[in-house]
Amino acid sequence: MYLTAMTHRDELFNLTLRWLNDEFDPGDGENITKIFIFESGISSVVTERILQLLRSFFESPLHMARVRSKHELREHIIAKLGIHAPRFNELADSFRRNPEYFFPRLPIDATVVTDSKSRLVAIARIKRLTRVAEKVSFRLVETFFKEIQKAARDIAHQRATAAGLSLDEFVSSEEAMQSDFIQAEDALVQSLMNKQIHFEENTLAINDILGFKIIVSPEMLDRFQQMLNDEPEITITEVQRHCGNYNAVNLLLDIDLPPADILSARLANMDWNIAGQRGLDPIAIRSEIPEYVSSGAGTIRIEIILVTPEELMEAEFGRSIHELRVLRLRQRQAYCGPLGQNAGYLIEYLLALASSPTVSISEIPIKLYGRYLPEEIAAMKCALHGNSVDGGLLSTFCLQQDCRGHFCLTNSINDFSEHKIA
Repeated sequence: MYLTAMTHRDELFNLTLRWLNDEFDPGDGENITKIFIFESGISSVVTERILQLLRSFFESPLHMARVRSKHELREHIIAKLGIHAPRFNELADSFRRNPEYFFPRLPIDATVVTDSKSRLVAIARIKRLTRVAEKVSFRLVETFFKEIQKAARDIAHQRATAAGLSLDEFVSSEEAMQSDFIQAEDALVQSLMNKQIHFEENTLAINDILGFKIIVSPEMLDRFQQMLNDEPEITITEVQRHCGNYNAVNLLLDIDLPPADILSARLANMDWNIAGQRGLDPIAIRSEIPEYVSSGAGTIRIEIILVTPEELMEAEFGRSIHELRVLRLRQRQAYCGPLGQNAGYLIEYLLALASSPTVSISEIPIKLYGRYLPEEIAAMKCALHGNSVDGGLLSTFCLQQDCRGHFCLTNSINDFSEHKIA
């Protein structure tokens, strides 16, 4: 994966590419954990930079409140959006009548930003690891599918040539086309086993790990964009206007980071005790800050979404609910074979490793050419936290006398047998 919100995105991409090729280094667990630890500190510096811009734009001090579920966020939106219109009331009433319809327990990591009058002006968020894994796997699936289609077409062309026909003239049965696809899929699997897979960075690029949704009136949309254009340390690299059910302006910004010595000093003043929860030594992490900062990129990319209050209501409660759009994307996947599924599993495990207290593993436990059930993946991720998965309703029963479980039936069976004989 190529996460453009990270300064060490090239290092992370190369590590991901090695894992996709089943090339493992014993230091991978520690390295990826460090990347995400350091980048979390750097992202907080970038977040403060954007908040400074918002203070200037809205000409008000700002207040922040962290939210961890979609229900909590939607409650904030209704209470603090500051509009009162028939459509607003209609959507708010719909939410209050049936909050379960609005994915209430979906975990998020977001910050609600309000002005001095407690009006909602922005929502900052960091994309969850499961969503990052899903977006990367979507890109991988799309690439795999194109490769398989191309190889299947080559196989069909060979059959057509053998029959003395061009491919356009050649008519294949459903069974023959399915056989071509399976052969093409097997060929791709073989290339994976031979560690021959390669991706370009843009194939696995994710640009919206860190993002802000700015709530502005229609007449202020262009003004905010112009303010960004005037900022010397910010470059707008892409502008995408959405019209239809979903209406908003999406901007990708490249933001210059402070000079290495200044950024290192700011990071050094942060609390790094979280490193201990990730299996690292906080003192050692603090000492490595200058080297990490100096060896990383000097810019990072974030997403800004400009949306009006009315369209925010539609995106959270009305015609363009975000979660429903995600579900539709999942349903439109063209390829659902094991390669795509395993790609998602692998990326998910890699990110779970980065967020767990485990920093050392003995191997990559998921191969793109393997076969796995979701229960296996769940057990692997639980093991990173020192837990095991037990889906049974009862405790383990054992017939051995040295059983360390909750129950041992050996004596009970003997007693039962003696009772019957008696």
